[in-house]
Amino acid sequence: MEPIDDILEWSGKLSAWKQDALRRLAISAELTQDDHNELLAMIKKTAGFNLAGQTPEAVPFLKEHFGGGKHRPIILKAVAKVTNVNRLVPDASITFCPKALTVVFGRNGSGKSGFVRILRTACRTRIENPAKLRVLADVYGAAAGLQSADIVVDAGEGDFTIPWTPGNAAAPDLMQVAVFDTASAQIYVDGGNQIRYLPFGLALPHRLNSICLLLKDKLDAERAAEVGNKVGLTEITFGSQRTTKAQVFNGKLSRLTKDSEIDAATVFTEADQNRIESITSVLTAGAAAEADVNALITWSKSLATECAVVSKTLSDDALNGLSGLRSAAVAARKAAEIAAGELFTDEPLPGIGGEVWRKLWQAAREYSVKAAYPEADFPVLETTDGPAECVLCQQPLLPDGAARMVRFQKHMDDTLDVGARAAEKAVTDAIGTVDALVCLRAEDFTVRLEQVRNRDAALAETLAKLRDSAISRRCAALARLQGGDEVAVTDLVVPSKAIGSFTTKLTEEKVELAKAGNVEERTKLVSEKAELEDLKTLAANKGKLVARRDLLIADNAYITALNEVSTKMITQRANELLDTHLTAAVIDRFDVERTRFDIMHLKVGLSRKSGKMSADFQVDPKTALTKTTSEILSEGEQRALALAGFLTEVALTDGSGPVVIDDPVSSLDRERSAKVAKRIADEATQRQVIVFTHDIVFFNELCEAADNAGIEPVTVALFSDKTAAGKVDAAGMVWKGLNVSKRIGRIKADSSTLKKIHAASPADYEVAIKGLYGRLRDTYERAVEEVIFKNVVRRGTDVIQTQMLRYVRLPDALAIRFHEGMTKASTYSHDNPAAETVETPDPDEFFADIASLENLVKDLEDESKAAEADRPQMKKK
Repeated sequence: MEPIDDILEWSGKLSAWKQDALRRLAISAELTQDDHNELLAMIKKTAGFNLAGQTPEAVPFLKEHFGGGKHRPIILKAVAKVTNVNRLVPDASITFCPKALTVVFGRNGSGKSGFVRILRTACRTRIENPAKLRVLADVYGAAAGLQSADIVVDAGEGDFTIPWTPGNAAAPDLMQVAVFDTASAQIYVDGGNQIRYLPFGLALPHRLNSICLLLKDKLDAERAAEVGNKVGLTEITFGSQRTTKAQVFNGKLSRLTKDSEIDAATVFTEADQNRIESITSVLTAGAAAEADVNALITWSKSLATECAVVSKTLSDDALNGLSGLRSAAVAARKAAEIAAGELFTDEPLPGIGGEVWRKLWQAAREYSVKAAYPEADFPVLETTDGPAECVLCQQPLLPDGAARMVRFQKHMDDTLDVGARAAEKAVTDAIGTVDALVCLRAEDFTVRLEQVRNRDAALAETLAKLRDSAISRRCAALARLQGGDEVAVTDLVVPSKAIGSFTTKLTEEKVELAKAGNVEERTKLVSEKAELEDLKTLAANKGKLVARRDLLIADNAYITALNEVSTKMITQRANELLDTHLTAAVIDRFDVERTRFDIMHLKVGLSRKSGKMSADFQVDPKTALTKTTSEILSEGEQRALALAGFLTEVALTDGSGPVVIDDPVSSLDRERSAKVAKRIADEATQRQVIVFTHDIVFFNELCEAADNAGIEPVTVALFSDKTAAGKVDAAGMVWKGLNVSKRIGRIKADSSTLKKIHAASPADYEVAIKGLYGRLRDTYERAVEEVIFKNVVRRGTDVIQTQMLRYVRLPDALAIRFHEGMTKASTYSHDNPAAETVETPDPDEFFADIASLENLVKDLEDESKAAEADRPQMKKK
């Protein structure tokens, strides 16, 4: 199966949002913030979040989606407008060939490193210590300010500029540009390779991994803000830890607890509070408490009896009845007095029949029947001895007196007087029946009232009002019966039922007090009190219960969501895919690159790093003595090995674009340097390659390798002076760095003004033509190396390429032409005698000499090709 087929099969087992994420990753090089938000919404919906608004539906990943998100190929065009970087001249700039190969040459200190440092901080490079990416200003200069540069690229739609400043995040497009320098070389040697953009679609699981980690960070941040330690803040503090129902409910509270369950568990009534107080009182009471309760019960019962009397005798109707009784007595007496007045109008003394007289008559009657004449009816008028003595004056009754006594008795026996006396007696009897209010008027009522208040404040308040009302009504009753002034009364409310309930509670309290003295019963009371106290605490913290339940719901949703972004299974599958489809390719490619650099004899290989979620391959020195390859290999071997690792990574990295290489042959011998030149030239046929070097020999080797690969390399020469570095030589590459063809082209360009100089100043012309013939002689000499002997032997190197002898053949005619051209060039470039024995050639003669050299070079190259054709047995195997 192809990797994408494996990924497609695997994706079918993933959750919907991950399939949608794979689809988005497959069709887009980079996901947007909106993509992240929509994926997060899908996760939250699955996890049970209550989301506002519409959540997008997940779209499954299909094979046709793959390929839509290929990296946009870019070309590195220039680094321009450089400001305050090293010793680079202000607004320094360097332009690169948009295709194939650019070779930037400059001696030490010419400014190459300044441009490389900009590129390595802006592009893709291997680095372990970010501090090493620091780009300094001119530490010896006076200028200060922001460091900046413009990096000009072309992504197929024309040039655009990416601003660069140190420390800013790298632009995604520049991640296609791979940079190799001495600092990264060490990491390739000891650290190994990291394939950053995986090929064949293998990047999809790893990119999904990155999305999971990103969304995990978001979820973690949200969870910390919305839940965090808030669950702990909703914990309820009980007076003591015990297994009451309230504490058990609190401990078992979970996200599944319903509102109805919380409501039912937090019901705490006034009766519950009263019960707590009652039990507390019972448990804290001593032996005297039971006697106090007994006394209070007795008083409560007496009060209930008194209240029944008060309710009956001091009600509004009862008071009105007493008023009627008094009125009736007064009216009856008044009628009797009127009748007596009419009867006793002739009596010598006034007031007969009045109140005082009746008292006198009543006293006389009582004296008569009890003392004076106990055997006879009153009044006694006669005795056996004659007239009876008057009980008032103690004198014998004369006829008038006797007649008067008869009249008085008749009056007292009269109906009106009898009725009046009966009515008055009723009043007197009523006064005697007015309740004394023994309980309500007792001296200890206030004490009793406080005892009631401690148990029932409302009842105590009612009893206080009852006492005031009953006392005022008693006074009113007496006043009405005795004919006193009218006394104002208040409403009478007799709480007979409440008093009965209170008495019942007192009886229960008495029972509880009795229980408190029993160990078993006391234990029950303590348990009941604990239940009620914890219930009270739970009810008071109902809001915390709801808040905690809601936080647990939210936290569970976050846990579910975080499980959705777990990378474990993705990492496992990604590693399996890497092992299946990439590991062999990396190792094989690494061996190919090592073969190109002739370092296969080194017992060093690549192996996949275990436990990594990315495609990391470590250099394996295959020795137990050391784990650091740099401790084994020479400097040159290390550089070759690093280049092999770098080019392996570039070859297998999806989306790799231009390559920037700085000083690739540092510490390499000339033989391996030539191999590196050929390898870089071959790479330049596949992608844009930019090489910075200070090695003129390698420069020539690289240019020659490019020519052999059919590439026309673009060369740039940098130089520095006392003021600044990074200056681009307007004349192009230094003379020694030009091959025969470019030298001829340079001579032609420089000779274009000869005729004008010849006409203007023969002296200046003589200087100019002498210099040009010197360049012509140099070119003849370089042609010996490059054209005649095909670089079999080169100056400055210790390499002899014997296989190139198949091209070497110099016929006499060509040898003579070479000799003649070289002799003439030498003649006019050397110092000649002052006698002018040698005439200075005119411009046309010089142009003809250039043409002769061009034709000779062409004929020599044709002869070399013919020689190779005639020597098939010498062809490179």
